[in-house]
Amino acid sequence: MDLLLAPISSNFWTTPTPVNNAGSFTRAIQVNFSSSPEISGQLDALNGLYARAYQMLGPADQLTGPAARANFSQPPTRSSDRDVANVAYVDKTKRLPQSPASAYQFQVQQIAANQVNQGTSLSGSAAAAVGVGANTFLLTVGGTGYTLSATINSSDTNATALSKIAQAIDAANTGVTTAMVRDGDTVRLDIYGQDGASNAYSLADLSGNAISATGVNSSTQTAADAKFLMNGTTYIQSGNTVSLDDGHLQVNLTGPGAATVTTGPQVMVDLVQSLTQSMSGFGSYLAENPYLTPELSPAWSGMADQQMRLLSQYGFEGGSQGQVGLDTLKFYGALQENTAQTAEAVSGLASKVRSFVKDLTSYSAAALLTSPPSSGYGAAYLSSAASAPWFHPGAALVRVV
Repeated sequence: MDLLLAPISSNFWTTPTPVNNAGSFTRAIQVNFSSSPEISGQLDALNGLYARAYQMLGPADQLTGPAARANFSQPPTRSSDRDVANVAYVDKTKRLPQSPASAYQFQVQQIAANQVNQGTSLSGSAAAAVGVGANTFLLTVGGTGYTLSATINSSDTNATALSKIAQAIDAANTGVTTAMVRDGDTVRLDIYGQDGASNAYSLADLSGNAISATGVNSSTQTAADAKFLMNGTTYIQSGNTVSLDDGHLQVNLTGPGAATVTTGPQVMVDLVQSLTQSMSGFGSYLAENPYLTPELSPAWSGMADQQMRLLSQYGFEGGSQGQVGLDTLKFYGALQENTAQTAEAVSGLASKVRSFVKDLTSYSAAALLTSPPSSGYGAAYLSSAASAPWFHPGAALVRVV
Protein backbone atom coordinates (compact mmCIF):
# COMPACT_ATOMS: atom_id res chain seq x y z
CA MET A 1 0.00 0.00 0.00
CA ASP A 2 1.11 3.57 -0.58
CA LEU A 3 1.98 5.92 2.23
CA LEU A 4 2.08 9.52 1.11
CA LEU A 5 4.34 11.50 3.42
CA ALA A 6 4.80 14.92 1.86
CA PRO A 7 7.69 17.02 3.17
CA ILE A 8 7.18 20.36 4.86
CA SER A 9 8.21 23.33 2.76
CA SER A 10 8.98 25.98 5.34
CA ASN A 11 10.98 29.13 4.83
CA PHE A 12 12.10 29.25 8.44
CA TRP A 13 12.19 25.58 9.36
CA THR A 14 15.12 24.16 11.27
CA THR A 15 15.41 20.41 10.81
CA PRO A 16 15.21 18.80 14.27
CA THR A 17 17.49 16.01 15.37
CA PRO A 18 15.40 12.98 16.36
CA VAL A 19 16.10 11.92 19.91
CA ASN A 20 14.27 9.63 22.27
CA ASN A 21 11.88 11.35 24.65
CA ALA A 22 12.60 14.82 23.22
CA GLY A 23 9.83 17.36 23.63
CA SER A 24 7.76 17.65 26.79
CA PHE A 25 4.46 16.58 25.30
CA THR A 26 5.60 13.06 24.38
CA ARG A 27 7.69 12.19 27.40
CA ALA A 28 4.80 10.09 28.68
CA ILE A 29 4.32 8.12 25.45
CA GLN A 30 4.80 4.42 25.99
CA VAL A 31 5.22 2.76 22.59
CA ASN A 32 3.40 -0.55 22.58
CA PHE A 33 4.53 -2.63 19.60
CA SER A 34 1.49 -4.89 19.65
CA SER A 35 0.18 -6.41 16.46
CA SER A 36 -2.31 -4.28 14.55
CA PRO A 37 -4.25 -5.53 11.51
CA GLU A 38 -5.41 -2.00 10.61
CA ILE A 39 -2.26 -0.80 8.89
CA SER A 40 -4.20 1.15 6.26
CA GLY A 41 -6.10 3.15 8.88
CA GLN A 42 -2.88 3.85 10.75
CA LEU A 43 -1.15 5.14 7.65
CA ASP A 44 -4.15 7.34 6.80
CA ALA A 45 -4.05 8.69 10.36
CA LEU A 46 -0.36 9.57 10.01
CA ASN A 47 -0.85 11.24 6.66
CA GLY A 48 -3.75 13.26 8.04
CA LEU A 49 -1.71 14.25 11.07
CA TYR A 50 1.24 15.43 9.00
CA ALA A 51 -0.97 17.24 6.49
CA ARG A 52 -2.78 19.20 9.20
CA ALA A 53 0.47 20.05 10.92
CA TYR A 54 1.74 21.33 7.57
CA GLN A 55 -1.34 23.50 7.14
CA MET A 56 -0.51 25.28 10.40
CA LEU A 57 3.07 25.96 9.34
CA GLY A 58 2.09 28.07 6.32
CA PRO A 59 0.57 30.98 8.28
CA ALA A 60 2.88 30.35 11.25
CA ASP A 61 5.91 30.97 9.04
CA GLN A 62 4.38 34.24 7.84
CA LEU A 63 3.80 35.35 11.42
CA THR A 64 7.35 34.84 12.69
CA GLY A 65 10.70 36.33 11.79
CA PRO A 66 11.29 38.70 8.86
CA ALA A 67 8.02 37.72 7.17
CA ALA A 68 6.04 38.82 10.23
CA ARG A 69 7.78 42.18 10.32
CA ALA A 70 6.99 42.73 6.64
CA ASN A 71 3.37 41.67 7.02
CA PHE A 72 2.75 43.75 10.15
CA SER A 73 4.17 46.81 8.39
CA GLN A 74 1.04 46.85 6.20
CA PRO A 75 -1.70 48.60 8.20
CA PRO A 76 -5.15 47.04 7.67
CA THR A 77 -8.42 48.88 7.20
CA ARG A 78 -8.74 51.01 10.31
CA SER A 79 -10.53 53.88 12.01
CA SER A 80 -8.76 56.85 13.53
CA ASP A 81 -11.25 56.88 16.42
CA ARG A 82 -13.16 53.69 17.20
CA ASP A 83 -15.33 55.58 19.72
CA VAL A 84 -16.84 57.36 16.71
CA ALA A 85 -16.70 54.81 13.87
CA ASN A 86 -15.54 51.23 14.25
CA VAL A 87 -14.70 48.83 11.42
CA ALA A 88 -17.25 46.02 11.71
CA TYR A 89 -16.65 43.87 8.65
CA VAL A 90 -14.19 43.62 5.79
CA ASP A 91 -14.69 41.15 2.97
CA LYS A 92 -11.30 39.50 2.65
CA THR A 93 -12.20 38.11 -0.78
CA LYS A 94 -12.19 41.61 -2.27
CA ARG A 95 -9.17 43.87 -2.46
CA LEU A 96 -10.30 47.26 -1.22
CA PRO A 97 -8.95 50.41 -2.89
CA GLN A 98 -5.94 52.08 -1.29
CA SER A 99 -5.93 55.71 -2.36
CA PRO A 100 -6.92 59.08 -0.91
CA ALA A 101 -10.39 58.53 -2.36
CA SER A 102 -10.78 55.40 -0.19
CA ALA A 103 -10.45 57.37 3.07
CA TYR A 104 -13.93 57.96 4.50
CA GLN A 105 -14.28 61.08 6.63
CA PHE A 106 -17.04 60.76 9.24
CA GLN A 107 -18.61 63.58 11.25
CA VAL A 108 -21.13 61.88 13.53
CA GLN A 109 -23.69 64.18 15.09
CA GLN A 110 -25.91 61.50 16.64
CA ILE A 111 -26.00 57.72 16.68
CA ALA A 112 -29.20 55.73 16.30
CA ALA A 113 -30.92 54.61 19.48
CA ASN A 114 -33.85 52.42 20.40
CA GLN A 115 -36.72 53.31 22.69
CA VAL A 116 -36.57 51.76 26.15
CA ASN A 117 -39.45 51.69 28.63
CA GLN A 118 -38.32 50.68 32.10
CA GLY A 119 -41.12 49.36 34.27
CA THR A 120 -41.76 49.88 37.99
CA SER A 121 -40.00 47.57 40.44
CA LEU A 122 -42.52 45.39 42.26
CA SER A 123 -42.31 42.72 44.90
CA GLY A 124 -42.10 39.54 42.87
CA SER A 125 -43.82 37.33 45.45
CA ALA A 126 -46.62 39.78 46.33
CA ALA A 127 -50.11 39.50 44.88
CA ALA A 128 -50.30 40.94 41.38
CA ALA A 129 -50.87 44.69 41.16
CA VAL A 130 -52.53 44.03 37.80
CA GLY A 131 -56.28 43.50 38.04
CA VAL A 132 -57.71 39.98 37.93
CA GLY A 133 -59.27 38.92 34.64
CA ALA A 134 -58.59 39.80 31.02
CA ASN A 135 -56.40 42.85 30.60
CA THR A 136 -56.21 44.19 27.05
CA PHE A 137 -53.79 46.84 25.91
CA LEU A 138 -52.66 48.54 22.71
CA LEU A 139 -49.07 48.35 21.48
CA THR A 140 -48.46 50.83 18.66
CA VAL A 141 -45.21 50.49 16.67
CA GLY A 142 -44.38 52.89 13.85
CA GLY A 143 -48.01 53.91 13.52
CA THR A 144 -49.40 50.34 13.46
CA GLY A 145 -51.52 49.21 16.40
CA TYR A 146 -51.63 45.73 17.94
CA THR A 147 -54.29 44.73 20.47
CA LEU A 148 -52.81 42.34 23.04
CA SER A 149 -54.13 40.71 26.19
CA ALA A 150 -53.02 38.97 29.36
CA THR A 151 -55.35 37.11 31.71
CA ILE A 152 -54.44 37.45 35.37
CA ASN A 153 -55.65 34.94 37.96
CA SER A 154 -56.38 35.75 41.59
CA SER A 155 -53.44 33.57 42.69
CA ASP A 156 -50.92 35.26 40.40
CA THR A 157 -47.97 37.12 41.87
CA ASN A 158 -46.38 40.20 40.34
CA ALA A 159 -43.69 38.00 38.81
CA THR A 160 -46.32 35.79 37.17
CA ALA A 161 -48.34 38.76 35.90
CA LEU A 162 -45.28 40.46 34.40
CA SER A 163 -44.33 37.20 32.71
CA LYS A 164 -47.77 36.96 31.08
CA ILE A 165 -47.57 40.53 29.80
CA ALA A 166 -44.08 39.91 28.45
CA GLN A 167 -45.24 36.76 26.67
CA ALA A 168 -48.08 38.66 24.99
CA ILE A 169 -45.71 41.38 23.74
CA ASP A 170 -43.00 38.99 22.53
CA ALA A 171 -45.52 36.71 20.78
CA ALA A 172 -46.80 39.62 18.67
CA ASN A 173 -43.46 39.72 16.73
CA THR A 174 -43.60 43.48 16.24
CA GLY A 175 -39.87 44.04 16.77
CA VAL A 176 -40.55 45.14 20.35
CA THR A 177 -39.01 42.78 22.92
CA THR A 178 -39.07 42.42 26.70
CA ALA A 179 -36.77 41.53 29.56
CA MET A 180 -37.62 40.55 33.14
CA VAL A 181 -35.19 42.23 35.52
CA ARG A 182 -34.86 40.70 38.99
CA ASP A 183 -33.10 42.16 42.02
CA GLY A 184 -33.63 40.01 45.07
CA ASP A 185 -37.40 39.73 45.53
CA THR A 186 -38.16 42.73 43.33
CA VAL A 187 -38.93 42.37 39.65
CA ARG A 188 -39.70 44.76 36.82
CA LEU A 189 -40.49 44.53 33.13
CA ASP A 190 -38.30 46.42 30.64
CA ILE A 191 -39.39 46.86 27.02
CA TYR A 192 -37.09 47.52 24.04
CA GLY A 193 -37.79 48.77 20.55
CA GLN A 194 -35.54 48.68 17.50
CA ASP A 195 -33.12 51.45 16.51
CA GLY A 196 -34.51 54.45 14.66
CA ALA A 197 -37.19 57.09 15.11
CA SER A 198 -39.58 55.16 12.87
CA ASN A 199 -39.52 52.29 15.36
CA ALA A 200 -40.83 54.33 18.30
CA TYR A 201 -43.71 52.64 20.14
CA SER A 202 -46.37 53.34 22.75
CA LEU A 203 -48.39 51.26 25.19
CA ALA A 204 -51.89 52.04 26.53
CA ASP A 205 -54.52 50.16 28.53
CA LEU A 206 -57.75 49.30 26.75
CA SER A 207 -59.33 47.32 29.60
CA GLY A 208 -57.80 46.60 32.98
CA ASN A 209 -54.57 48.15 34.20
CA ALA A 210 -51.75 45.89 32.89
CA ILE A 211 -49.81 48.88 31.52
CA SER A 212 -50.38 51.52 34.19
CA ALA A 213 -49.91 49.12 37.12
CA THR A 214 -46.55 47.93 35.83
CA GLY A 215 -45.23 51.33 34.72
CA VAL A 216 -44.19 50.17 31.26
CA ASN A 217 -45.83 53.14 29.54
CA SER A 218 -43.01 55.50 30.54
CA SER A 219 -40.06 55.95 28.17
CA THR A 220 -36.58 56.09 29.71
CA GLN A 221 -34.77 56.28 26.33
CA THR A 222 -36.14 57.83 23.15
CA ALA A 223 -35.81 56.25 19.72
CA ALA A 224 -33.55 58.24 17.40
CA ASP A 225 -32.00 58.10 13.93
CA ALA A 226 -28.28 58.23 13.22
CA LYS A 227 -27.24 61.60 11.79
CA PHE A 228 -23.81 62.01 10.25
CA LEU A 229 -21.75 63.44 7.42
CA MET A 230 -19.56 61.18 5.31
CA ASN A 231 -17.12 62.92 3.01
CA GLY A 232 -19.22 66.08 3.35
CA THR A 233 -22.60 64.51 2.50
CA THR A 234 -25.33 64.38 5.15
CA TYR A 235 -26.98 61.04 5.97
CA ILE A 236 -29.90 60.14 8.24
CA GLN A 237 -30.69 56.48 8.83
CA SER A 238 -32.38 54.27 11.42
CA GLY A 239 -29.35 52.09 12.20
CA ASN A 240 -25.68 52.59 13.04
CA THR A 241 -24.23 50.31 10.35
CA VAL A 242 -22.81 52.04 7.27
CA SER A 243 -22.21 49.82 4.23
CA LEU A 244 -19.37 50.89 1.91
CA ASP A 245 -17.70 49.56 -1.25
CA ASP A 246 -20.81 47.64 -2.34
CA GLY A 247 -21.06 45.92 1.04
CA HIS A 248 -17.45 44.75 1.16
CA LEU A 249 -16.74 47.12 4.03
CA GLN A 250 -19.06 47.90 6.95
CA VAL A 251 -18.55 50.50 9.65
CA ASN A 252 -20.49 50.87 12.92
CA LEU A 253 -21.14 54.36 14.24
CA THR A 254 -20.37 54.31 17.96
CA GLY A 255 -20.59 57.92 19.15
CA PRO A 256 -20.52 61.61 18.21
CA GLY A 257 -17.29 63.10 16.88
CA ALA A 258 -14.94 62.87 13.92
CA ALA A 259 -13.13 59.81 12.54
CA THR A 260 -11.40 58.72 9.35
CA VAL A 261 -11.73 55.14 8.10
CA THR A 262 -8.85 54.24 5.79
CA THR A 263 -8.84 51.02 3.78
CA GLY A 264 -5.77 48.82 3.66
CA PRO A 265 -4.66 45.24 3.05
CA GLN A 266 -6.11 42.49 5.22
CA VAL A 267 -2.90 40.46 5.25
CA MET A 268 -2.53 40.18 9.02
CA VAL A 269 -6.17 39.43 9.73
CA ASP A 270 -6.26 36.79 7.00
CA LEU A 271 -3.06 35.13 8.24
CA VAL A 272 -4.20 35.05 11.85
CA GLN A 273 -7.61 33.69 10.85
CA SER A 274 -5.88 31.03 8.75
CA LEU A 275 -3.67 30.08 11.69
CA THR A 276 -6.56 29.77 14.15
CA GLN A 277 -8.67 27.79 11.68
CA SER A 278 -5.85 25.34 10.97
CA MET A 279 -5.12 25.05 14.71
CA SER A 280 -8.76 24.12 15.35
CA GLY A 281 -8.67 21.54 12.56
CA PHE A 282 -5.52 20.04 14.02
CA GLY A 283 -7.08 19.87 17.50
CA SER A 284 -10.23 18.17 16.20
CA TYR A 285 -8.18 15.62 14.28
CA LEU A 286 -6.14 14.68 17.34
CA ALA A 287 -9.25 14.34 19.49
CA GLU A 288 -11.25 12.26 17.01
CA ASN A 289 -8.70 9.90 15.41
CA PRO A 290 -8.52 6.58 17.30
CA TYR A 291 -5.25 5.50 15.65
CA LEU A 292 -3.18 8.30 17.15
CA THR A 293 -1.72 8.02 20.63
CA PRO A 294 -4.07 9.59 23.21
CA GLU A 295 -1.16 11.59 24.64
CA LEU A 296 -1.25 14.01 21.70
CA SER A 297 -4.70 15.56 22.14
CA PRO A 298 -4.36 16.73 25.77
CA ALA A 299 -0.84 17.97 25.07
CA TRP A 300 -2.08 20.10 22.18
CA SER A 301 -5.13 21.28 24.14
CA GLY A 302 -2.97 22.31 27.08
CA MET A 303 -0.69 24.38 24.89
CA ALA A 304 -3.57 25.95 22.93
CA ASP A 305 -5.60 26.77 26.07
CA GLN A 306 -2.63 28.43 27.72
CA GLN A 307 -1.92 30.55 24.65
CA MET A 308 -5.55 31.59 24.27
CA ARG A 309 -5.68 32.76 27.87
CA LEU A 310 -2.49 34.77 27.40
CA LEU A 311 -3.75 36.30 24.15
CA SER A 312 -7.39 36.94 25.06
CA GLN A 313 -6.82 40.70 25.10
CA TYR A 314 -6.00 40.49 21.40
CA GLY A 315 -9.24 38.72 20.49
CA PHE A 316 -8.09 35.09 20.68
CA GLU A 317 -10.62 32.66 22.13
CA GLY A 318 -10.20 29.10 23.37
CA GLY A 319 -12.58 26.14 23.33
CA SER A 320 -12.58 22.47 24.22
CA GLN A 321 -10.17 19.94 22.69
CA GLY A 322 -7.71 22.55 21.49
CA GLN A 323 -10.26 24.58 19.51
CA VAL A 324 -9.36 28.23 19.03
CA GLY A 325 -11.07 31.24 17.51
CA LEU A 326 -10.56 34.90 16.74
CA ASP A 327 -12.77 37.89 17.55
CA THR A 328 -11.80 39.90 14.48
CA LEU A 329 -13.20 43.19 15.81
CA LYS A 330 -11.13 42.87 18.97
CA PHE A 331 -8.09 41.93 16.92
CA TYR A 332 -8.63 44.97 14.67
CA GLY A 333 -8.73 47.11 17.78
CA ALA A 334 -5.51 45.65 19.13
CA LEU A 335 -3.77 46.24 15.79
CA GLN A 336 -4.82 49.86 15.82
CA GLU A 337 -3.94 50.55 19.45
CA ASN A 338 -0.52 48.91 19.52
CA THR A 339 0.66 47.23 16.34
CA ALA A 340 4.11 46.33 17.71
CA GLN A 341 2.73 44.67 20.84
CA THR A 342 0.11 42.78 18.87
CA ALA A 343 2.75 41.62 16.39
CA GLU A 344 4.92 40.31 19.23
CA ALA A 345 2.00 38.44 20.79
CA VAL A 346 0.93 36.83 17.51
CA SER A 347 4.52 35.90 16.65
CA GLY A 348 4.79 34.24 20.04
CA LEU A 349 1.77 32.07 19.29
CA ALA A 350 3.11 31.19 15.84
CA SER A 351 6.45 30.18 17.38
CA LYS A 352 4.68 27.92 19.87
CA VAL A 353 2.84 26.22 17.02
CA ARG A 354 6.06 25.71 15.06
CA SER A 355 7.79 24.31 18.14
CA PHE A 356 4.96 21.87 18.71
CA VAL A 357 5.21 20.60 15.13
CA LYS A 358 8.99 20.41 15.42
CA ASP A 359 8.66 18.25 18.54
CA LEU A 360 5.99 16.15 16.84
CA THR A 361 8.29 15.36 13.93
CA SER A 362 11.15 14.46 16.25
CA TYR A 363 9.54 11.05 16.67
CA SER A 364 9.22 8.01 14.53
CA ALA A 365 5.75 7.44 13.13
CA ALA A 366 5.30 4.42 15.41
CA ALA A 367 5.58 6.66 18.48
CA LEU A 368 2.54 8.60 17.29
CA LEU A 369 0.29 5.55 16.91
CA THR A 370 -1.84 3.88 19.55
CA SER A 371 -0.92 0.34 18.42
CA PRO A 372 1.81 0.34 15.79
CA PRO A 373 2.56 -2.89 13.86
CA SER A 374 5.00 -5.22 15.56
CA SER A 375 6.43 -7.16 12.62
CA GLY A 376 7.39 -6.89 8.95
CA TYR A 377 8.94 -4.08 7.00
CA GLY A 378 6.08 -1.74 7.96
CA ALA A 379 6.94 -2.08 11.65
CA ALA A 380 10.64 -1.54 10.98
CA TYR A 381 9.96 1.50 8.84
CA LEU A 382 7.43 3.15 11.15
CA SER A 383 9.73 2.75 14.14
CA SER A 384 12.72 4.31 12.37
CA ALA A 385 13.76 7.93 12.01
CA ALA A 386 13.08 7.63 8.28
CA SER A 387 9.35 7.52 9.00
CA ALA A 388 9.47 11.17 10.02
CA PRO A 389 9.39 12.32 6.39
CA TRP A 390 9.89 16.01 6.95
CA PHE A 391 13.50 15.40 7.83
CA HIS A 392 13.99 14.67 4.12
CA PRO A 393 12.89 17.61 1.91
CA GLY A 394 13.23 15.48 -1.21
CA ALA A 395 10.89 12.74 -0.01
CA ALA A 396 7.49 12.60 -1.65
CA LEU A 397 6.16 9.07 -1.69
CA VAL A 398 7.17 6.10 0.42
CA ARG A 399 5.90 2.62 -0.34
CA VAL A 400 5.16 0.45 2.68
CA VAL A 401 4.70 -3.28 2.07
